[in-house]
Amino acid sequence: MQVELVRDVAFRITPVSDIDAAEMVASLRAAKLLDGFRGSPPVDRDAFLDVIQRLSALVEALPELVELELNPLVVRPRGQGAIAVDARMRLAPRSSG
Repeated sequence: MQVELVRDVAFRITPVSDIDAAEMVASLRAAKLLDGFRGSPPVDRDAFLDVIQRLSALVEALPELVELELNPLVVRPRGQGAIAVDARMRLAPRSSG
C-alpha cells in the first residue's frame, strides 16, 4: 500500500516508547489489515512495533541522521518478523572545524 498516496501515516517525536508505537499503529486507517483481512494471516505486530522503536533509538543515537526511508517494510505473518527490503539514509555533512 502506498501510505503517502492515501495519507495514512502517524508521527511522534523521539524517543518513541512501546506505548507510543502501539498507538501509532492503532491510529492508522489500515490497522485492521494488520490483524488479517479476508483470509490473510495477521502480521507480526510485535516485530512492526520493534522496528518503530529501533528506528526511534537510531534517530536518538545518530543526531547527524537527517533522513531515513525504509521502502518497503514488509511485516510478515505473526512470528515471522519484518524485513526492510530497501533502506536509504542521509547524514548531515561533517563540519570542518
